[in-house]
Amino acid sequence: MQVAAALLLSSVGALDKKHINGDDWVSALGGHDRKPTIPLWADKPPRERGPPPYVPPKDWVYNTTGGPVEGKINVHLVPHTHDDTGWQVTVDQYFFTEVYYVIDTVITRLMEDPNRKFMYVEVGFFARWWDQQPEKKKDMARQVVKNGQLEFVNGGWCMHDEASPYYVEMVDQTTRGHQFLKKNFGIDAMPKGTWQIDPFGHSNTNAWLIGAESGMNYEFWGRMDYQDFAMRKNQSRLEWIWQGSQSLGDSAQIFAGELFGQGNGGYGTWVGFDGSNNQVQDDPSRHDYNVDNVIDQFVQHAQEQAKSFRTDHQIWACGSDFNYQNAIHWYRNLDKLIHYINKNGTVNAFYSTPTIYVEQKQKANLTWEVRQDDIFPLGDAAHHYWSGYFTSRPSLKRQVHVASNFLNAARQMEVIGKVNTSEIHNPTERPAPPVGPSWTDSLEGTVGVATHHDGMSGTERQDVSNDYEMRISESHGEVEEGVALSFNKLMNLNEKFEHCNCNSMGGDNCLNISMCATTSDSSTFSVAAWNPLARWSTQWIRVPVTGTNWKVSNINGTEVPSQVSEIDDRTHSLPLLYLNAFNMTAAEIAKKKAELANNATHILSFRAFLPAVGYTAYTAVKTSQKSSVERRKAAPGLFTISNDLYDVEFNTDIGTTTKITNKETGLSTPFAVSVGWYNSSVGGCTHDAGVAKKDQCDGQKSGAYIFRSNTSTVFYPGQTQVPTLRVVNGSLVTEVYQQFSDWATIVYRLWKDRSFVEVEWTVGPIPVDTPWFPSVNKGKPNNWGKEVIVKYSTGIQSAGTFYTDSNGREMVKRQYNKRGPSYPPLVVNEPVAGNYYPVNAMISVNDDKQELVVLTDVSQAGASLQDGEIELMVHRRLQMDDSRGVQEPLNETMCGCNDINAPPGSMGEHGHEADGGCFCAGLTMRGKHLIVFGDTEKVHVTRRQELEELTFPATLAFTNTAIKPAVPVKSFISQPLPPQIKLLTLTNNYADINDGKLLLRVAHLYSVGESKTMSVPVNVNFAAVFAQAGLKIASMEETQLTAFQSQTKTDEQRFKWKTYDPTGGKVLEQLSEFKSFDQRFPFNAKDFTVTVRPMEVRTYLVTFQ
Repeated sequence: MQVAAALLLSSVGALDKKHINGDDWVSALGGHDRKPTIPLWADKPPRERGPPPYVPPKDWVYNTTGGPVEGKINVHLVPHTHDDTGWQVTVDQYFFTEVYYVIDTVITRLMEDPNRKFMYVEVGFFARWWDQQPEKKKDMARQVVKNGQLEFVNGGWCMHDEASPYYVEMVDQTTRGHQFLKKNFGIDAMPKGTWQIDPFGHSNTNAWLIGAESGMNYEFWGRMDYQDFAMRKNQSRLEWIWQGSQSLGDSAQIFAGELFGQGNGGYGTWVGFDGSNNQVQDDPSRHDYNVDNVIDQFVQHAQEQAKSFRTDHQIWACGSDFNYQNAIHWYRNLDKLIHYINKNGTVNAFYSTPTIYVEQKQKANLTWEVRQDDIFPLGDAAHHYWSGYFTSRPSLKRQVHVASNFLNAARQMEVIGKVNTSEIHNPTERPAPPVGPSWTDSLEGTVGVATHHDGMSGTERQDVSNDYEMRISESHGEVEEGVALSFNKLMNLNEKFEHCNCNSMGGDNCLNISMCATTSDSSTFSVAAWNPLARWSTQWIRVPVTGTNWKVSNINGTEVPSQVSEIDDRTHSLPLLYLNAFNMTAAEIAKKKAELANNATHILSFRAFLPAVGYTAYTAVKTSQKSSVERRKAAPGLFTISNDLYDVEFNTDIGTTTKITNKETGLSTPFAVSVGWYNSSVGGCTHDAGVAKKDQCDGQKSGAYIFRSNTSTVFYPGQTQVPTLRVVNGSLVTEVYQQFSDWATIVYRLWKDRSFVEVEWTVGPIPVDTPWFPSVNKGKPNNWGKEVIVKYSTGIQSAGTFYTDSNGREMVKRQYNKRGPSYPPLVVNEPVAGNYYPVNAMISVNDDKQELVVLTDVSQAGASLQDGEIELMVHRRLQMDDSRGVQEPLNETMCGCNDINAPPGSMGEHGHEADGGCFCAGLTMRGKHLIVFGDTEKVHVTRRQELEELTFPATLAFTNTAIKPAVPVKSFISQPLPPQIKLLTLTNNYADINDGKLLLRVAHLYSVGESKTMSVPVNVNFAAVFAQAGLKIASMEETQLTAFQSQTKTDEQRFKWKTYDPTGGKVLEQLSEFKSFDQRFPFNAKDFTVTVRPMEVRTYLVTFQ
């Protein structure tokens, strides 16, 4: 997604829309009209011209040979296209209308000249093209890959976002792309670097895990913070060595840098030849001869760019969005440039790739700046902070993450249950382009494509978001069938298992809103549960039922403790929000509401004991016994709810929590929870303390990408009132229901024997109007955008410091109104939005005694704007577009439409082009935060363990009978993995690519400095863990992250860099805060053991007996 040139970013892709006449060719070369340094031949009177300075070769064959020349400025011309796998239109629409022709014509043009090169990123698109090619065309592609002319960079299924995905999704989508390349091209296609040119910020985890641990030596991008860029450009520091991991140290370094663009960053360059109007004209017998001017301008551009970079090498990214659909336009002009530039001799130019460029940087043997800081939040100008998309389209973010967990559980079940594709009766109708034969393959592909930086980021149009969701839901159905078959095979049953995974139309069969037909319409039902964690787990299961009297038993017939609670009115109202009442009569509306209604009356809760990588099951039966749950309105004043670890105090008079106490340690702190909203800016002035008056005003609006609040004021969610509290006491869980308004509610839960306080928030439908405030424009509604937060206020003296996770991996230190030590001092112009960071898993504040951490089940924007406070933006509903290309406001509804009153083919009131058939409630979101509080060391141990169960809960299936599996409880591993180690991946989808070997991956959950006991290298004995029949290790081969080649080979190819700290020791102090583990422990292939460093991910190709 390329944004406007006004944002100081290259916009070469738009040049073909301009009409180029005569001397306006300079505009076609990038819009920087430099004064010629030579008399131009065409400007001279005809009699004074003499011979033209450049003439075409007699045979019209341009000399495109070349390479680096010592002592000259070397311009690496890197042809590329940036192809969004969905943005303004869907992935398939882009493919059929644009991307097919990019790949097809590039392959043909590369075959014409062995010197030409091209780099490509999005394998999800390339796979679509590949599936439609005859063998002859595939052979051409194989040839240009083998020749090094076509280089895959990144090589993932898409160019993923770096703020929204959990590391699991990033690893999976990159592995899928790499395995496609391995399957069809072999080692010649292995990506050697990453090319994240369009994401709107960059994470440490992407650099060290997806980059370095995948065997890639570099990462480039087209966006970074404008203040940081300005400093670095003037100091020749736009490239550095990124040592992103505190835990792995210099063993996970990567060469990194911002592309220069036209001088202000961006992923185009000075030249652009995608259209038919902008040409290098070198025939003096024809009009508009301009080659001398072109060459002169080229040399000037190269000389300017050289001022900002070290070494004589510079990279020009020749392309932009969906360029090269008729590749001859680019290649013929680049051929001419190379020919004439090298004849001129002032600078040297040649076809290149990012890999060739970085090889030259490495050969220079320089000492490079080392950096650990990430690139969040990104501002491209004052008031323009790309921190809104951390929360945008929260339902898609949630769907991707839930589907990712389901995918990984299903992979395990497929391997162990041995259900093959031929047994699936309802395969995905429109599957992702296949990589492997598994029934999980299509879900892997649809989740992968949704991790795109204009996918789960929430920065695509509404119909494109709908398309991502539809693809995931369709392929989810295939995997649900496979999971049901696996349960039957593993348990030796023949049951009809159903799922309540929110993949039906509307709210039907969605446990998140307490709907599941199998449990609510039955007097007897069973729950089968698969635990994907490689350790025993205790989890609380909540299912909707009808009636109050229920008994739950394990498969041995032993009754287990359970609790029945009435479903609250708020939850009952949620499925009715899916009603689209457009053109419906009152009778039709009533009938539809009856169809949508939740028939369940209560929630049945019970504790499940889940074996490591295995199954168990429970049966629930209606009985005559009475429920012992007490439901009451909270009495005035203070009251406390408790479990074994926590006391949480509430005050009915102010309608919220007041204190939290950890009973084990005796630590206590004031603790208040609130819901509120920021008023979205529609352009104007930011009158906040600390913002210089001259810098207060700007036309930037809040939108899908950008977060900008009018002020720092957090408004109450509705008419100001004291929130109401209602208590439900039970033997297993105590709940407190808090209502701020009809669209903002919270439920607090304290479960028996759990080390967290659960906060279930529900927000929406966020009203468009704001009728509780006086009308700003008399007689008109206050249609204001609202950015909704949940805020946790404590007495912790955090001194302006807080911590956020990086894609679920290491925690990153943040400071209010500051950036890390490698940044220049921050000029504050947005004290709210400029302090927001992505939170994928957790955010925390602490002092020298205690810590409070909030775990989240979906990626959100988070900040700490006051000492001891944490706020998370959980939802957004906006009325304006932020002018970044999506061209519609972020205004979602429960029906997936936002085109109110739009006639066919026109834009609706809320920006969506459609047929006007939308009369639906605004999107309503429900999610969970888990609060862990206490001694810092214990909190650090607990938060990772609880996060695993929040993020990777048991996969459930339901049947309306009392099942009797032959083996009631079964773990398929012989012993659990150590508590620090996660079983990340077990799949057979790539076995055909890897000589029948399965992919096995493990990850260390803790980082250095996080825990005295857990943040240590851990020995894993795979032979002892995988020792059961059918899952007994027979052979293991260690590979890099994506199983493309051996780890040994990867280590041999890793570039080594010399580094220094230009900040006077601040960065070195940051890097040395904790002792890193800079050396990888070798894998012992004889006894299948390895020592895993903190945060490390280890990948293997294995065979089982």
